[in-house]
Amino acid sequence: MDDDKTVFKPRMAPKPAGDDDRTLFAPLPRDELTVDYLDVSGAVAGQFKFREGFTVGRAADNGIVIQHDTVSRHHLEIKPEADGWWLYHLKSTNGVYIDGQLIQGRLKLQFPVEIALGLAGIRLRIRQSQHAMANSPVVPEPTPEPVVHTPATDQSTETSVRRNLSQEEIQARLMAKEDSADMGDYTLMVRRVIQQDQIKRGKSYKKVIWVLGGLFLAAAGLVTYQQMALSNTRKLALDMFYDIKTLEVNLSQADIKLEEHAEVLDRALQAMSDEKLRATQEQLKLEQQKIAEEKQRMQQERERLSNMKAKYRQYVEEANALRLSFPTATQYESELIAKVARELGESELEVPDEFVAEVRKYIGFWQASSRLQKAIDNLEQNNWLPIVSDTLEKQGLPLYFIYLPLQESNFDAHAIGPETRFGVAKGAWQLLAGTAQQYGVMPGPLAAVREYDEQDGRFDFAQATLAGTKYLKHIYSTEAQASGLLVMASYNYGDNRVRTMISQMPDNPRDRNFWKFLQQYELPTETRDYVFYIFSAAVIGEDPQHFGFKFNPPLYKVKS
Repeated sequence: MDDDKTVFKPRMAPKPAGDDDRTLFAPLPRDELTVDYLDVSGAVAGQFKFREGFTVGRAADNGIVIQHDTVSRHHLEIKPEADGWWLYHLKSTNGVYIDGQLIQGRLKLQFPVEIALGLAGIRLRIRQSQHAMANSPVVPEPTPEPVVHTPATDQSTETSVRRNLSQEEIQARLMAKEDSADMGDYTLMVRRVIQQDQIKRGKSYKKVIWVLGGLFLAAAGLVTYQQMALSNTRKLALDMFYDIKTLEVNLSQADIKLEEHAEVLDRALQAMSDEKLRATQEQLKLEQQKIAEEKQRMQQERERLSNMKAKYRQYVEEANALRLSFPTATQYESELIAKVARELGESELEVPDEFVAEVRKYIGFWQASSRLQKAIDNLEQNNWLPIVSDTLEKQGLPLYFIYLPLQESNFDAHAIGPETRFGVAKGAWQLLAGTAQQYGVMPGPLAAVREYDEQDGRFDFAQATLAGTKYLKHIYSTEAQASGLLVMASYNYGDNRVRTMISQMPDNPRDRNFWKFLQQYELPTETRDYVFYIFSAAVIGEDPQHFGFKFNPPLYKVKS
């Protein structure tokens, strides 16, 4: 205990002489909290002790600093108040839970307690040191209530009636509508009490009925309002989403044209130099100025696109806030699926239930195999992630396309595909010789046979990545209409019928997307496996430990 043992006697009303007041109150010293930090495996990763309030989060100014992507910069605060210790939820992204219940605002803590930071498994186990009070209050025993005896009636008729009636008859007698002549004073008094109680109860019931009716009408009105608000917000979000997709398609197409224009200009200037031809300085400046102006215009359009995406996220958050949902592992996984769909250019507000169920099934396929773990190990050991992510960013493509070469080759730069009527695909991106050459990579003399060829640029990971991402961008800006899942389906050469089906859809992002494709067509088995294996791997990559894998999220360092 602390050294402060001062005993305070509260001011109380005077008591009668002879009443010995021996009740003493002593203030408890502030208790010390012992906090165990448990990581996602359940092991104690750190222990802390506090007498004052403290905060928990990723930021360095917290009392407990936890570096994990599910923990917010300032996640929660615990501090003492006059009546005990209180937990404050600091509006974290992934929430604060006690016994599986989401904590909103603040909550008085009862120790010992275990607090979960989100649903990934990070917890704080808190216990309080025990202090004995200096003096325990002596509480006097309560004085017994006086016993009231009801005087016996001297009416022989009343006594005789009560002695000869059964319980049912007595109840009927007391509840009768009219008084009878043989009722004594006691019976009449009881009947009056019952009648007055019935009147009061009737009024109370009417009030309760009116209140319940009002609450029902208010609840019905609130539900109606929420449904209308949800519908309006959802429509605004969808309109904004497809405006964004249209702008992304236009920007991607303009990027390709600008790159082609710049290449043509470079070749023309080179030809002039080789052939000793002269171009006027004004013509050179004019071409260079056009390219500069186009780059500036595209930069402005990208800024507008960024603002539109921020507004879209606001609409989606408002729509999600109007939905009634409970924080569970299933809900968390559904949110990850929606996030990956959004980043790949699909509307998260229109994700079909059957698509979510199919993704869960393919997640199970990955969990039953060691292929994903080995492929990620290969990616990390060769330090290929920066090459892929940087190239995708330069092409303006979603970073989740890093999982495409995983499905193609398990990130094996020397991979060789089977012989097909289209040729032999080679390298990590499994490019055909014609496609590789179209995007700047020269195939070797052994291009048509299933053999490794050091002269074949497809076996160079950096060259193959550049060619593969350029090819993805071409599909992204043309037939796929900025739909990442349609890009995957088109990239897969197993069945060219898919590209024919896609080309028959309307030429705009609202009508040409993967959700509409699923409604109109039956995916061939090979293409279905291809798309869902890539997508489910991307979902697992958001939180591998949640799904039972031992690698770190591949895109965590890239995004941070």
